[in-house]
Amino acid sequence: MKGRKALVFWIINVQLLLIFAGLLFFASDILGSLGQIIIIMIVGNGATYVGGQVADAWQKSKYYKSELDTGGQGE
Repeated sequence: MKGRKALVFWIINVQLLLIFAGLLFFASDILGSLGQIIIIMIVGNGATYVGGQVADAWQKSKYYKSELDTGGQGE
């Protein structure tokens, strides 16, 4: 489960870049209007990923219980 957020981030980015490349090669006349939207979506995906990482770290630190910590021993 550790890499699920990163996996989703990269899948979305690859899909958006494939759409962008498809528009570039097959429908370059509408690329001007849709290209900007795709770039904004890629930036939004990155911002959402970073925001999710920050929220995840905050939740981990907020609810951290030192008495439950095994010290990385995996008991």
